[in-house]
Amino acid sequence: MFSASHRFARSTFPLILPTSAPRPTAPTASFSIGLATRGARVRVAGLAGDFPALAKRLEGMGIHAGSELEIIQREAGALIVRVGNTRVALGAGMAHKILVTLSA
Repeated sequence: MFSASHRFARSTFPLILPTSAPRPTAPTASFSIGLATRGARVRVAGLAGDFPALAKRLEGMGIHAGSELEIIQREAGALIVRVGNTRVALGAGMAHKILVTLSA
């Protein structure tokens, strides 16, 4: 199929290096709340995907886009977070779907 010299031939295409695009900083980049460390203060950015039942349940717990949470405890993917003066337990599946940003 290919000759031995073909494997070592140089490409005739010019080398294009990626330009340095601006990268999002930590406060603006959203991530799953399950990745937040204990003691971290985060702000809810939204949900990963379309889960209307989950959004309604979280709203009933006082968790909605823009609310600030503090991670109190992490254990096996489940979290206990502080919402205002209330402590709320989040299962691993629920926590995986909540996107947050770091609070200042």
